[in-house]
Amino acid sequence: MTNTTKNKIGHIVLFIVLCLLSVIIAFPFIWMILSSFKKSEEFYYLVPKLLPESFMLDNFKELIGKWNFLSYYKNSIFVTTFQVLTNLVIVLLSGYGFAHYNFKGKSFFFILILSSTMIPWVATIIPLYILANNLHLIDTMAGLMIPGMANAFNIFLARNFMTSIPTAYIESARLEGASEKRIFASIILPSVKPLISVITIQKMIDSWNAFQWPLLCVNSERLRTIPLAIAKLSSQYYDSYNLKMAAATLAIIPVLIIYVIFQKNFVEGISLSGVK
Repeated sequence: MTNTTKNKIGHIVLFIVLCLLSVIIAFPFIWMILSSFKKSEEFYYLVPKLLPESFMLDNFKELIGKWNFLSYYKNSIFVTTFQVLTNLVIVLLSGYGFAHYNFKGKSFFFILILSSTMIPWVATIIPLYILANNLHLIDTMAGLMIPGMANAFNIFLARNFMTSIPTAYIESARLEGASEKRIFASIILPSVKPLISVITIQKMIDSWNAFQWPLLCVNSERLRTIPLAIAKLSSQYYDSYNLKMAAATLAIIPVLIIYVIFQKNFVEGISLSGVK
């Protein structure tokens, strides 16, 4: 058997394995989407069926009409957009400062930020709740958004990424009279587009799927987000599996849109992060 034949067989086997893995990974999503069109009684068949008996939009109509799902959707979009934008501003400026500025206590503050990533999120919930309650932020939009404005690990990632930008470029721009704002906008930001994509997608997924803090912070119906809305579809006496599947299908749409938009830079950013 020649090397060319061995390579072809290897490629075919690899292709088959990748196809099987793709099917395994995609199957839960396919099941969820198809189940969003099913009637509630179809979930209790002894032999489950992948395809619904008839494709119907009643589940989506009930979510929007009876359960006021669009209001929860707007809350999630507003909170996620705010947290993604503020996270980008804080993370990129902090990463640039730690990478290319020298100031007193620089190492101490960076280690302090880095050490916060080693503390489990659940260990900070009670102190965070007490602080928010003392500041009268419980059951407010501000209290829902502020704790997610920045991510310590993203600051660490941004700092490491920006250290690869040659200091000579920045110093040359300063000698030519460019302001710090101009340097940041013209040199730094174009160089970190892959990083921006990685941070944006990561933060969006975290904010969009956040459940623990909104569950503690939100008491009123008007501030509920999508994860809380989906949890609301379960009670002590019943589970609306059909409505849950429809709600989950609607919930993944923004994440897919953002991923498609930033896909190229996201993959590039993951590759560069691994190299650096």
